[in-house]
Amino acid sequence: MTDKYFSTGKTKLGVIVSSDRAATLILRTWEKKFNRVPDVVVVEGPKAGGHLGFKKVQLDDENFALEKIVPEVVVAVKKFEDKLGIKIPVVAGGGIYDGEDIYKLLQLGASGVQMGTRFVATTECDATDEFKNQYIDAKEDDVVIIESPVGLPGRAINNDFLKAVKAGIKHPFSCPWKCLRTCDYNVAPYCIAIALTNASWGNLTNGFAFSGTNAFRIDKIISVKSLIEELREGFINAVQKYGELPMATSLG
Repeated sequence: MTDKYFSTGKTKLGVIVSSDRAATLILRTWEKKFNRVPDVVVVEGPKAGGHLGFKKVQLDDENFALEKIVPEVVVAVKKFEDKLGIKIPVVAGGGIYDGEDIYKLLQLGASGVQMGTRFVATTECDATDEFKNQYIDAKEDDVVIIESPVGLPGRAINNDFLKAVKAGIKHPFSCPWKCLRTCDYNVAPYCIAIALTNASWGNLTNGFAFSGTNAFRIDKIISVKSLIEELREGFINAVQKYGELPMATSLG
């Protein structure tokens, strides 16, 4: 093992990819240009919330499902692990809801999982109650795919703001950041950064909440401790149902 290809400071750097091709390209580029590789690779599937690294037609295509792309990314990353003599954890994210989901992804070679949506509806989350209630009140058909002003599809919880956007109602704004070249504020119906900031403050009249595909399954706010216990119990039940993971991988 060597630390040559890892960051020397306390801050670790990770990348988010949606394919083995992207993982290979990024690791090869980092190694060549910076003499290092990412400390972790997150592979995010099409059921994630927020902006998605897929074309709209790929979102329901099983060839791009998280369960399909995780093993492919694991294989791609292992080539660099073997070459450099280091470990680069692959973390799976997007649509993960319970302990059995975690078990299945670890079974496919992931070192861990990334979960966002489940933790929004926790007591410790610093989002406003108005924001959290978007998750609690959502029905399955409220979780929709939008066309973001930045040129990417995104998954969000439908509300009056998004319905107005879909109806062609523009929300005039002056761009405070000019953060992305792909976003032309002269023609964009709204500013994604402003809309998400408004939502985080509880102003859902002028914003909306991104979410993963399983947001509608959440029906109450619980503590992080309770959520972790629920995930752990579901994971243990999956182990008992399907068998131990390779190398005795476990949760908790």
